[in-house]
Amino acid sequence: MIVDLTGARWTGATDVQGELPRPAVIDLRPDRVTAVLGLEVPDQAEILAKVGFDRVDGAYRVPTWRARDVTREIDVIEEISRFRMDAIPFTLPRRDVTFGRLTRWQRQRRVVEDALAGAGLSEAYTPTFVAEGDYRLPEPISGEAAALRTQLAPSLVDAARQNVAWGNADVALFEIARVYRGSGEALPDERWHVAGVVEGGVGEAKWAVEQVYAALKITPAVERGDEPLLHPGKAARTSEGWFGELHPRLLEGTWGAFELDLDALVEHAPAAATYSDISTFPEVRQDLAFVVAEDIPAAALAAAMRQAGAPELRDLEVFDEYRGAQVGEGKRSLAFRVAFGSLERTLTDEEAAAVRGRIVEQLAAQFGAVLRA
Repeated sequence: MIVDLTGARWTGATDVQGELPRPAVIDLRPDRVTAVLGLEVPDQAEILAKVGFDRVDGAYRVPTWRARDVTREIDVIEEISRFRMDAIPFTLPRRDVTFGRLTRWQRQRRVVEDALAGAGLSEAYTPTFVAEGDYRLPEPISGEAAALRTQLAPSLVDAARQNVAWGNADVALFEIARVYRGSGEALPDERWHVAGVVEGGVGEAKWAVEQVYAALKITPAVERGDEPLLHPGKAARTSEGWFGELHPRLLEGTWGAFELDLDALVEHAPAAATYSDISTFPEVRQDLAFVVAEDIPAAALAAAMRQAGAPELRDLEVFDEYRGAQVGEGKRSLAFRVAFGSLERTLTDEEAAAVRGRIVEQLAAQFGAVLRA
């Protein structure tokens, strides 16, 4: 075309080329084709011949133009699959469990987290290593991180102190983590705990603890306690832990703190919540104050009142405590707000008085309590 169209003159040609790369020969197992595709392909050789593969004693020579992308047996199987795509069956991978689920413990932990977050606390993560503990590290990182902690609350107190130093206000922190207690063995006894530190005093800590118990559908038995971290006389215990007002020597200001055994809480939480009918009839509400010895816990009185007043005693709460000359030394007055009711009818004054009488008699016999008002 150049000679014809441009008047050029042909003088000769030179062809320079090297040797083509030797075609690769790849072994192909027919049963491997069946296993990968999920169906039998009897005409494997015919399919490969269509795309330039030559058969060599059970193997296949790869055409030179496919030398870069066909280098393994699976690449040859892919060439066969292109001609059988419509016939390949659709199957799901084999697995032991089709759907993942949270365990009961994990679900209850999330309930506790949601309850504390709803009460206004922020979750914190503090170091597991502390200066002192039942299990010391053989090679401590430092003097402040030489052992595994046995409580969460001290770490949260440190975190609250740092927040105060940085100028943060209304600090309220909680943490869920393991603690490590001595077991007498090489390994510690590991328990999950939930703890919190909140600015505002014992009332704030009590509020947070009540939210945890309410969320887990547990009725706590609260009694006076003694905890080294707490202010004397402002400490309370439950079956699963403690709460109260933080001792002022630990943190300046008025702070509340709590720590509960989360494993014990989950163990005591009911597997299924039960509900009772709400009465359509009005309740008879009264306030009862009893004078008892100083060492008798309010929780014990409340338990006895529920037992003596059942089934008409529908509600019960402590709302006041008094000490003074009017009740005598070594004694205190505890006031309870009660509600008497029935699912069948409105109780008369006489019926309510009979229930109250059973409660008074029970407390007098069991604790020597005297009805004050």
